[in-house]
Amino acid sequence: ESIRVPLIIRDPRMSADVVGTINEELTLNIDLAPTMLAAAGITAPDHMMGRDMAQLYLGTEQAQTPNVASGRYLPHDDATRWRSEFFYEHPIISHKEYIPSSEALVRKDYKYFYWPDYKVEQLFHLAEDPGEDFDLLDTRRDGGGVGNLTDEQLGVLTDMRRRFAELKKVIQRQQKRNVIV
Repeated sequence: ESIRVPLIIRDPRMSADVVGTINEELTLNIDLAPTMLAAAGITAPDHMMGRDMAQLYLGTEQAQTPNVASGRYLPHDDATRWRSEFFYEHPIISHKEYIPSSEALVRKDYKYFYWPDYKVEQLFHLAEDPGEDFDLLDTRRDGGGVGNLTDEQLGVLTDMRRRFAELKKVIQRQQKRNVIV
């Protein structure tokens, strides 16, 4: 829940029918720089993560879509579609008892968390639980735990675990390439 932050964009290229509307697409802070560069007429460098958000309000023909959008980090996506999920990692701050490291795969309807220091998974159905109050995998909660998931939720968990592992490998490969010695 803490990573959902409202964003207001005022762009003179925006058509009047889009001004004042709400867009529910998943945007990230890494999208800000490519968006501002594109608005200034500057192409984002190939190594820059993120995408030009203008695609969401101008359409794909008018927005820049850097190489990262065409699959450098998301191998199965194409540059004309906006992201449907994102992976994130948060390192330990100070010590694991203070703020432990966490990793997650976030989609509009579900969020899968993994706490590597404790080897704990969490699954939240954001469409029904936007406040992330009820972890579907919490066996301490009445009705919680993998054994109590519906067939649909079990399918979502299986798919999110698979995709999480896939994206984690992509990030690890990228980190190995960017190590400064």
